[in-house]
Amino acid sequence: MYAITDCPAGQPQADRTAAPFGSRAVLVHLREHRSHLSQDARVSFTVLIAVFMAMAILPALRGQWLVPVYAIGTMALLVGVLEWHRRKLPAAEWLAIEHGRVRWRSLRHETVEWPLVGTRLVADDSRPARLRLWLTHAGRRVEIGTCLSLEERRAIAPLITRELAAARGNPPSSQETSS
Repeated sequence: MYAITDCPAGQPQADRTAAPFGSRAVLVHLREHRSHLSQDARVSFTVLIAVFMAMAILPALRGQWLVPVYAIGTMALLVGVLEWHRRKLPAAEWLAIEHGRVRWRSLRHETVEWPLVGTRLVADDSRPARLRLWLTHAGRRVEIGTCLSLEERRAIAPLITRELAAARGNPPSSQETSS
């Protein structure tokens, strides 16, 4: 999931001072798409667990004690993984283009800040089922959009390229967004 915010001059940006008057600031939010289980889904899982446990009683009555132990363990593992997933923060990244600088921030990596001039987006689509996006500057690079799906990366690549070019004041080159 992604959102592009075009902020007017003077509006504060992501824990930073306001951009100078007349400049344009763009903030791109990239976040892993997550949908949590609703209360109805939790009730459905509870019913499924009860049904599986009831089905495990018959083998237990015939002396096959490993069946209910396995059923209890499997259901406990399922509930534990769902709970862990619910509590874990979704992966997120921010890309800010403002004040002649490009700043990329992630929950899992250090903040990268480079000058706008010389920074470009490179898309590596050498494998059809995988697209990797790289911000590059002076021989350095950082992979962005790792929290997005393939379709979202394909959609966001030209948008970021366009915003970088617009911030520099020139049209995007044909080399950008290609490997």
